[in-house]
Amino acid sequence: MMSVMILTEFPPCPTASSRTGFPWTLAALLILTATLGLGLTLVLRTPAAAQPAPIAEVVSAGKSWDTFTNTDGTGLYHEILDAVFGLHNIPVRHEYAASERAQEMVSLGQADMMLCADRADPPLVMARMPMYENAFHVFFNRDRIGQWRGPESLRDKMVLSQPGYYSRANFPVPVRLKFVTNGAQALGMILLGRADFYVDDMALIGESVRDNTIPFDMDDFDIRQAGVRSYHPLVSISERGAMIMELYDQGIRTLHTRGVLKEIYDKWGHPYPDFDSR
Repeated sequence: MMSVMILTEFPPCPTASSRTGFPWTLAALLILTATLGLGLTLVLRTPAAAQPAPIAEVVSAGKSWDTFTNTDGTGLYHEILDAVFGLHNIPVRHEYAASERAQEMVSLGQADMMLCADRADPPLVMARMPMYENAFHVFFNRDRIGQWRGPESLRDKMVLSQPGYYSRANFPVPVRLKFVTNGAQALGMILLGRADFYVDDMALIGESVRDNTIPFDMDDFDIRQAGVRSYHPLVSISERGAMIMELYDQGIRTLHTRGVLKEIYDKWGHPYPDFDSR
């Protein structure tokens, strides 16, 4: 506690008076000094500007994909995030949800990252570093389409996609894109002659073939590469989202430099993205 003694009987201070023209007294100078000292004490004791809350946990969201986000907690995406945020001792928890619902969860603040997409719309933004980079393919009936002529074969054709997985911007020619419930339904519609192409990642086309219940002869059908794209986590445009994206992007760079990331991709048999160009 600071105590201040006020003296009133001292003569004016000639030095102060001569410089300022005001009748300063020693008492006034003491009061001013005490006031300044008290003010400095209050400034020093005032809490600093509010700092962002520390990140105690990262919540990712997305569908369960075989070898990517297995329901037992294993898979490429799970292992990458565990390694990235493990650099800061931050645990990661995954909520399994359809892609559209996962994006909604991030928008509402119910999750931190959506896994994964090749584009983002506000209020979401893509992280710079991808988690997956690969060609995408189309499944089609040989007799219906004829000889494959590259992307030109897709022009003005009906292309089936799982919800939100692809957009017209993914194709170099105009297509009639239609979303269906899942890959198995898309495959079935091709087998029954109700559409021209089913577009998906090669691994997901394989899943759809395994889930299919309609008999067919693969010699009557074909699978061809239609393009290449990269998939990135989506985060919210917020202070927390920016912090998490920075931790993720920097963590990917660190693990890439150390050679740890390549081991994870090799373990799960997936192609290694070009991180050096980003």
